[in-house]
Amino acid sequence: MDPFTQGLLGAAFSQSFASKKKIPLACLSGTLGGLAPDLDILIVSATDPLLGIEFHRHFTHSIWFIPIGGFLVAVALWFIINKLLKINEWKFKTLYIFTTLGYATHAILDACTSYGTRLFWPFSNTRVAWDTIAVIDPIPTLALFIFVVLSYRLLSVKMARLGIVFMIGYLLLGFIQNQRVALAIKEISSLRGHEIESLKLNPTLGNLIVWRAIYRHNGRYFVDGVIAQPFIKPKIISGTSVATIDPEKIYPQLDKYSTQREDIRRFNYFAQGYLFEYQGTISDLRYGTEPHKVQPIWGIKIKPKTPDAHAEYLGFSRPNGRAFGVLWSMLNGSYVTNQEDLK
Repeated sequence: MDPFTQGLLGAAFSQSFASKKKIPLACLSGTLGGLAPDLDILIVSATDPLLGIEFHRHFTHSIWFIPIGGFLVAVALWFIINKLLKINEWKFKTLYIFTTLGYATHAILDACTSYGTRLFWPFSNTRVAWDTIAVIDPIPTLALFIFVVLSYRLLSVKMARLGIVFMIGYLLLGFIQNQRVALAIKEISSLRGHEIESLKLNPTLGNLIVWRAIYRHNGRYFVDGVIAQPFIKPKIISGTSVATIDPEKIYPQLDKYSTQREDIRRFNYFAQGYLFEYQGTISDLRYGTEPHKVQPIWGIKIKPKTPDAHAEYLGFSRPNGRAFGVLWSMLNGSYVTNQEDLK
């Protein structure tokens, strides 16, 4: 998720295991531990545009790296506190416990999103994505902020633990919503005479009500929006379909050992296989400007005439005012176009 939420969750988790006296230190240490895994965004290359997305949520997000990551953060914090600020009140062991507790929350929360996290690297390269929460969601962020501040101000472990309980409850709600949306898509695909070969469900920005659903059938991806309001049967917002692509066969003029062929494979792995052609690019279908539309957010440009040069990474238009207007109308129930009712 976003760094602010990650820092807050790390703080809350560390505060949950602190004595009253150590809550301020736990807040600082847990925040830094919760933020630290995303330092992988500094791994970039001037010649390889895909290196950044390849290493984001890589080894720094593995559960096996948690004790190492917590140790590195503790070393940095200990140096600042003891050597620069000349404060010798806290032992390294105490710092290490709190930074590691904060670090431990990061990858688990990221795995709850749809982006994909190498949670079990190096023993597995699977990009884990449980699809239960959006990358940005102000509801849990605001709740965590309130509980962390109360814990800090009141020196209350209970407030921090309530924040953790709220976060777990929100993630469980996301799981329930995911299952409701999955059932709705399976029902509508059956009515269409389709057999689902693979299914991807993404909660849209800032909520658990409106979802982007993508399923594969007979060489095509079908994209729909789903409005899953509480206590009401989900509604399908019919979208469109696009042809799937084979990363080994698209651009047949590229040799299988060429740099750009390998870049297609790398981008396919990043996109969890949900690739399609869009305006001369190979793009990631998992994310779009609107829940039921195919317009992507990012993709790569292949140049077959220079097969051993890296593919160009492209960022397309982000959701604009119209897209947010469509999302809001879906949230408040006023969006009625292209609804496909479930029987």
